[in-house]
This record gives sequence, structure tokens and C-alpha cells, in this order.
Amino acid sequence: MSYPARLLLLVSYLLLPQLAHADITRLIDAPTILALAEESSGTVAKRNLDTITLFHRTRASSQFRAAAEHVYKSLRGYGIKDVRMLHYPADGKTMFGTQKSRPAWDVEFAELWELDQQGQRVRRFGDWAAMPLSVAQDSVSGEVTARLVDIGAGSDDADYADKELRGRLVLTSSQPGAVVERAVGELGAVGIVSYAPNQKSAWWLEDDRLVRWGHMGTFSKTKSFGFMISLGQARDLQARMEAGEQLRFQATIKATQKEGRYTLVSARIPGTDEAVADEEIVFTCHLDHPRPGANDNASGCVSILESARTLHTLIAAGALPPPRRSLRFLWPAEIEGSLIYLSSLKSTDHIKSNIHLDMVGGGQQTKSVFRISGGPMSLPSFVADLGHEIGNFVNQQTLSYASGDGAAYPLVSREGSKNPQLGIMEGISMGSDHQVFNAGSWGIPGIYLHDWPDRYIHTNFDTAAMIDPTKLKRAAFIAALQGWYLATFDDEDVTPLLELLRANALQRYRDQWLDLSALSPADQVAVRQVLAAVELGKVASINEYSELSAKQEAAAEAFIEGLDQLTGSSAATAVASNNDDRIYQRNPAIKGTMHAFGYSYLEDHLPAADYAGLTFSGEKAYEALNLVDGVRSVSEIRSWLLAEFGPVDQAALTDYLQALESIDVIR
Repeated sequence: MSYPARLLLLVSYLLLPQLAHADITRLIDAPTILALAEESSGTVAKRNLDTITLFHRTRASSQFRAAAEHVYKSLRGYGIKDVRMLHYPADGKTMFGTQKSRPAWDVEFAELWELDQQGQRVRRFGDWAAMPLSVAQDSVSGEVTARLVDIGAGSDDADYADKELRGRLVLTSSQPGAVVERAVGELGAVGIVSYAPNQKSAWWLEDDRLVRWGHMGTFSKTKSFGFMISLGQARDLQARMEAGEQLRFQATIKATQKEGRYTLVSARIPGTDEAVADEEIVFTCHLDHPRPGANDNASGCVSILESARTLHTLIAAGALPPPRRSLRFLWPAEIEGSLIYLSSLKSTDHIKSNIHLDMVGGGQQTKSVFRISGGPMSLPSFVADLGHEIGNFVNQQTLSYASGDGAAYPLVSREGSKNPQLGIMEGISMGSDHQVFNAGSWGIPGIYLHDWPDRYIHTNFDTAAMIDPTKLKRAAFIAALQGWYLATFDDEDVTPLLELLRANALQRYRDQWLDLSALSPADQVAVRQVLAAVELGKVASINEYSELSAKQEAAAEAFIEGLDQLTGSSAATAVASNNDDRIYQRNPAIKGTMHAFGYSYLEDHLPAADYAGLTFSGEKAYEALNLVDGVRSVSEIRSWLLAEFGPVDQAALTDYLQALESIDVIR
């Protein structure tokens, strides 16, 4: 390709996407946008958040049910008629696809006291009533008085050298569940005190007041209890022990793990077009997490609650017509609840898209950055492009308003900030329920709204005071607008959507073209083939909502072929020398992801040594399984992973797929 032709491609990239992103009314009419913008309320959402954060919402617990009852009553109070409480066994043995249900866990009482030399209580470190988060989840009952021994991370033999642990409490920087087998099961410690730090970010370890959410393994062989303290408290204790002081503590906990039931709130706004009314756009969040758990994830839960209220109110008032497809809203426990819900359905073919919200309200104090993830490349869909288009629209409107230039849709709550959104539009991002819907077992496309980083995630400082009602309003608006567009999509929406996909394809090809030169000739060919398949997949996904004409499909194919030719090179005839033509298919009897919440199907079924030897993990492992479809070869799976993530260790990929084959997940 000549230099002028390449220059033309770059100019097209610079101009076309900006034009397409300038005005969402190319896709959705202005009255609908205005109605949703004006009706959605960050104040209402914040009031619901204030209530939900009062509960310590561990799965299948009494306080989770109390939070669920608040959601249920709110929905009924808004006038939504189809609201249900769904229940599933939490017995520690029932399998829902790849998720083993976990028993209910409740705590009646728990305290951790430091004692003086006379055995009198002098300082309380843990208190279930005041801070449930100070007790590690899935701790069991116990009552001990014992010396404290520091084992550091407790991950190496050196951490235990020359230390007597039998009958002692151990102080560790690791999660309780990570050291319980060695410290308690093998060496006889009687309990754990942890100051495990928060997830890493630029602010990691800066605030030594934070108490982190702790976990014991639900299915650990060794049962024990753990208390969580702050880094500042731990440093003080360590300094005193280093000075020769012997510290004694009294730990008391009354807790139960027993058969119970998961509770899941479901609400539905019915579709009215008989041809597609049974199809559903599903909104999700996750209702569980420790008190207060404001951003994670009361924020997502109250935002989809507000989306439901907004849509129902506008439909009931006649401001919006009833949707063609149904809108469903779910409040499960994180990941495991979604696995349970999808696995319990006879079919999921009726679920057209998932809109997932997890951490969407962090104020400036949290250092949060708002993001919209469009999902994995293994599941190409226009749904991602739509979500990013709406996100860019909100970015532009809120920036214009904050800059003093005015905006038709400032999306500001009276009780919130006036900050611009400046959200990031991204691809795959793991860590919440959307990855269950997106997984190859179900292949339901969607978007994922979330904050990252958040310096207070999973700590005692994730409070309602850190939440910005303006962000709640914007999240509810984005979700409602996305859901409304999909629920009402018909033939008239096809042409402008194809134009959007065409503009975005220019951008994606431009980005990929700049990266191609770093690859071998064979890999350049492979990546270009993947990119073309993704773009064609996005176009084909429209057929889930409205059948494309032969002319429209041919035009899209010709456009993508033209882009491929523009970005092509002499690599067109290169062939990889390390082809692996083996083709795997998924065992349809085993549905779900390999890792869930509190349970790993892969770890449970593989021999321990084989599991420990796997080096292929995280997003790449998740996508590798998604890409197993009975058609792609191992080499083709590697090519897709290369296009999405960059360099791939083919030997590690092969080992991972063979491990899955050994436990009959794939064949």
C-alpha cells in the first residue's frame, strides 16, 4: 500500500470516530435521552445505598436476606409488579454447573481483646457488633487465650523457623485462608490475626488505618477462625514484640456454617411485542459483600434499582412506550449467584445481553476511575460498541458542563459533584458477574460498568460517605439507556448502527496496524485474520435483534476486506512453523467458569501437583476456554489470544488445555 493510502487511513481514523461520537442522537432520539436523564436520580439511589450499607451481606446469611428484602420492597413500592425472591440451596454440596454451593455463614458474637499481665482486658482489636469486617469470613466458633506469634507472610519455611506455634495465635500479613493449613493444621496454632493489605494501587499501604476483608476457605480441610486488624495496629504489635514484650490475647467467636439458602431478587418489566417479548435484556449487580461495602457493591445494586425505577416510571407515565423485549433486573451474590442462576435455567437463549454494574459510585476520595468494559474478543458484539458510544457521550456532555461551556445533559445530582466523568472505554476486564454471562458456556454479550482503582475497596473505609450521587445517577442513566435501546431495537436501527461499527472498525484497524510491525510475519497474518473475524462477528451480532439483508452483509464484508487490504503487507503468504491442529470442544455437561467465588472447579478436580504446575492463568486462561468451540485449533486459539493480549506462551497454553481435557471439561 502506498504512503498516501496509509495516510488516508490515518486521517479517516482521526475524523470519523469523532464525528460518530459527537451525537448519540444518531442512534437514540433526543426525547428518550432527555426523559431518562431527567428522571434518573442520584439522590434516590444514594438513599437506597445508605440503607443497604447497614447490612453485612455475606451470601446466604440473615443480613443478606435483609438487604434483599429492602430491594424487593423498593421495587414493589415503585409499582413494578413482577418482582420475585428466588431461592437456591446453600448446603456445601449441591453443584450448579462449575459452582459448588457454599453453606450459609452467620456470626452471633466475636471479639478479640488484648490482655494485660494480670489477664485483664485492656484493648479491643476485633468486634463483630461494631465492625463485622474484623472477622474473617467463614471463621468457625472458638474461644482461646493465647500468646501472639508473628509469622510475617507465612508463605516460606523461614517464616516459621524457630517459632513455637502450638497453642498460639499467629499474626500474618497474608489472608487467613492462605496460612491456615500450615499454621493451624500442621503446626498447631489456635487462630489467626491478619493485617492483609488491600489490593495494590498507587495508594497501597499508605493508609495504615484500613482493615481488609478477610477470608477463610469455605472448603478448607482445616477449620479455624481469623480476625482482621489494620496495618497500623499490626506495626504497633510487632514493635512491642521486637522489644521483648509477650502479648496475650483472648479471642471469642460464635459462628455457624450450616445449610441455608441463597436469595436472589428478580424483577421484570415485560416486553409487549409478541414476536420478541420472551427475549430479555438482563441487568445485574452483586448484592453481597461486607458492611459497609458502599462502592463494592451497594453502588451497583442501587444504580440498577434506579434504572428499574426510572424505566418503569417513564413507561407508566407514557413518556416512553413499552419495550418490545423484556427487561430483567437481578441482585445475586457475586459470581456464584450468577452461576447458580444461569445453571438453573433450562435455556439461556432468551437472554440477549447483560448490563452489569459493580462499583460505580466512588467519589474523589476513593481515587476511582470509571470504566466501561465491552467484554472479551471471544464474544464480538455490537453491544460493546453501543456501551462505549453512550459512555463517550456522557464523557463529552459532562466535560462540557464542568468546563463552563454548558451541556444539554449535564447529568448532575443536586447532592453530588459536578465533576466530568472522563470514563475509560476498554475491552476485557475480569472480576465480576459479567464474566459468567460472557463465558463460553453461555456466550451472552454485554457491558461492565465499574470503578478501578479504588483505594478503599474491601475495607472499613468503603463507606457511604465516599459515594458521589452524581456518579450513581450517571451509572443508572447509562445502564437504562443501553437497556432501553436493546429492548426496543428494530429494523430502523440497523443502518445507523452499521455506520457506527464502520467508524469503530477504522479505529480498531488503525490501532492494530501500529502494533503489527512488532510481530513475526506469520503472527501478523494470524492477528489480521482474527481482527477481521471480530469485526464480522460484531456485524453478525445484529442478527440477534434484527435480520440483516444480504446487501447489508455484503457491504459490511466488503468494507472489512478493504480495511484488511489497506493494513496488509508482504506477510500475506507467511505460515507459522509451530502449528498445533488439535481441535477441542467443550463438554456440554459442565457449564461455567473454572474459578468462581470461594470455590475453584479446576483446583477441586485436578491433582494438587498438576494444579500447582499450571502457569496459564487469569484473563488468558478464561479466554482460552471461551475460545474452545469444536472448530478452532489450538494454534488458532493462540492467535486469538495474541490479538487480544499480546505474546502467548504456547507451551503453557497447551498444558492448560490438556489439564482441562484430563478432567473432561473439554474433549
